[in-house]
Amino acid sequence: PRDGDEDRPPSPSQSMASLESCGIPALHSEEELRCVIAVIRHADRTPKQKVKIVVSNPQYLDYFHFYTKSPKKDLKVKSKSGLLRFLQVTRDILAGLDDQELRRKLVHIRDVLERWEISGINRKLQMKPQKWGEDGEGPAREVVLILKWGGDLTLLGRDQAESLGAQFRHS
Repeated sequence: PRDGDEDRPPSPSQSMASLESCGIPALHSEEELRCVIAVIRHADRTPKQKVKIVVSNPQYLDYFHFYTKSPKKDLKVKSKSGLLRFLQVTRDILAGLDDQELRRKLVHIRDVLERWEISGINRKLQMKPQKWGEDGEGPAREVVLILKWGGDLTLLGRDQAESLGAQFRHS
């Protein structure tokens, strides 16, 4: 390319030559390329972290039953309002908790939820029911609580994404 051509879109003949170089057969002159589908690998990220505990606290069970459609199905919460309500339930439980081991885990959960503004996809809460009423029916009596966070884009990942995006636009 000549100087200044980097910002100009490729001509149809350049695009066809580029497609042929990738093993895609040339189109007839009356045909029009309407779509390009790309399979792109995500960039370099930090590892996800998680904390997992089994709870039977009535306040957590009330939260679970409020948000779930069925007491037999897992609950996944990513919404800001759902996570903020869960954070408030956790704070309320901590205010009256004596069990030091459970307190340590719940403080960790509270700290993760308070660390950053709740937005985007940086945190996810899962609640998986484990035990139900006497005959295996009715509301859940025990759930596994899983909080996942992290998986943030690294500087290397950002550079990879920018480089691959530029290559994709210019080929």
